Amino acid sequence: MLDNIALLQKLKTEKEVAVEYQSRRHESWADIYNLYRDIVSTNELTQRQDVNIPIMKETKKTLLSRVDEPPDVIFDCLQKDIAGREKEMVINELWDQDSDTCNFAGVDIIEKNSVLLYGRAFKKLNVIDGVFMVEVPNKLDVVIDPKVNPLDIETAKFIVHLHIYKYLRDILADPKYDEDGKQDLKKVLQEGSDEQGQGQLIQFSKDKTQEAKDEVLKNLGIDNFEEFGAADVLVELNEQFTQIWDEEQKKFVRYVVVVADDNAILFKKPLKEVLGVDFWPFVSWADDVDNEDFWTDGMGDVVRTPNKIMNIYFSTMLENRVYQNLGMMWYLPTPGFDPQTFEPEPFGMYPAPMIEDSSGRLLTIEQVVKQMDIPALRDNLVEIEFLIKLVERATAATAIEKGIGEKKQITLGEVEELVAKSAERITSMAKFYRRAWKEFAWKWRKLKEENALAKSPITLYKKTYRGNYFEKKVYKKDWYSKEGYKERVLSSSEQAAEKKGELEKLMALGQQYPNDPVIQKIVKKRMLDTFDLTPDEMKEIKDAEKAAEVVPIPEVSVDQSQGEEERKLTEGIRRGVGELSTLT
Repeated sequence: MLDNIALLQKLKTEKEVAVEYQSRRHESWADIYNLYRDIVSTNELTQRQDVNIPIMKETKKTLLSRVDEPPDVIFDCLQKDIAGREKEMVINELWDQDSDTCNFAGVDIIEKNSVLLYGRAFKKLNVIDGVFMVEVPNKLDVVIDPKVNPLDIETAKFIVHLHIYKYLRDILADPKYDEDGKQDLKKVLQEGSDEQGQGQLIQFSKDKTQEAKDEVLKNLGIDNFEEFGAADVLVELNEQFTQIWDEEQKKFVRYVVVVADDNAILFKKPLKEVLGVDFWPFVSWADDVDNEDFWTDGMGDVVRTPNKIMNIYFSTMLENRVYQNLGMMWYLPTPGFDPQTFEPEPFGMYPAPMIEDSSGRLLTIEQVVKQMDIPALRDNLVEIEFLIKLVERATAATAIEKGIGEKKQITLGEVEELVAKSAERITSMAKFYRRAWKEFAWKWRKLKEENALAKSPITLYKKTYRGNYFEKKVYKKDWYSKEGYKERVLSSSEQAAEKKGELEKLMALGQQYPNDPVIQKIVKKRMLDTFDLTPDEMKEIKDAEKAAEVVPIPEVSVDQSQGEEERKLTEGIRRGVGELSTLT
């Protein structure tokens, strides 16, 4: 086992390597974020006007509107009996409850925002006092082993969660932190107390990620970040997940180590002892996976350069319009002629100068004063339109997807085909993150199993079809299964597309067999299933349909005294009436 000095050096080296690996993307991320937040840096050469075309936000919102629903996660119990079915129901209810409590939908949207803009996102899982928690860290707060397989985060040798700020008094009062580490932290603070003083943010060494975060705050107009901790001393902690060689077990063991300023180890325990599991409590995915680089590009990288060019064109066009509107004049410098500016007013009249040339002839006003010719930039709008089309083609966020009509005349069929093709490209994003949700569901279940207390019940609430709620207390034995579970993840967008395709096929089948009651019944049922109807509404529709099918057949009395021919005629009339009623 490494001593603290050697361990600190190992952790510091891992952090520096991971930060350097990520820092290649910082400049691009800063540009993307500024364009998304409508923050523009002006300069004297290319963009002198503080204007921004919001194509970054428009494209992101368009794509997000197509994939903003988290997928449905279903746990199938591998215990094939009645008890297994009951456990399956309970664990699915547990998932739904945590989904609501931890706001999985909000986590999903933040995660997609990060992937769309920057190319990759993380979810961090945790259990505190038996309660499951999940968060989406800032892109600059998580760095990782450069040799990690982009498809499998478990191949990483280390992961570092940076920039965790805590008050000094909370750290010193927290019993889970090591006392020796607290003393080391005090020594470090005392050494810098003359310069830092109380009520300041203790930040001894700024890495590139912290500098990038500070730059973001400055662009947002926040330049007094150090004053946020004025009520107490804030200390920056790093939570480092790393592998340490164990001589007794003869293998690497995954540890959680909390370090303050790379100088004081406050916490060091095996991951198995902390969370009960031996996998990294992180889930990460990317839209455009590249086996050469973990930090891949996102939609924001595609839009970034065209957006900056659009801003330059737009800035120069506005400047050109302003100069044209100023009405600036050239004039000949002549002794005694000192032109004055006049306030423009309706029907205003202004004096013209009386100037003679060398021969004594009076010059005309056009020869003395001339309007400054500033040609209009007529091609800028065309070029901006071209760049917008370029972005739309690259991101599949077409004008139709944005709800904007095209200028050219196209048929309804062509519109439907464009929408379908664009939807296919956008829906393909769900395939990338569906596996990440499956991994998340698996890690969630393992954390619940390892951290649930056998004698501590969990209260679940179930809503009946009538809208009433009833509660039930469940224990670990009610949902834990030795056989385990199989997680299924169904993307909402893919489900909708699949249901739509199946329904179209069924309707075509129904048109081919209009008189087949079985096919017509299946088509009606599938159509009703596509709508979000309550059980009561479904029952009313089915009851009304059954009532319409049952038509009373009028009674036609048969006189026994009638002859044989008359009796047959009467029975024929009754059968005809019955068949007619059935058809109608």
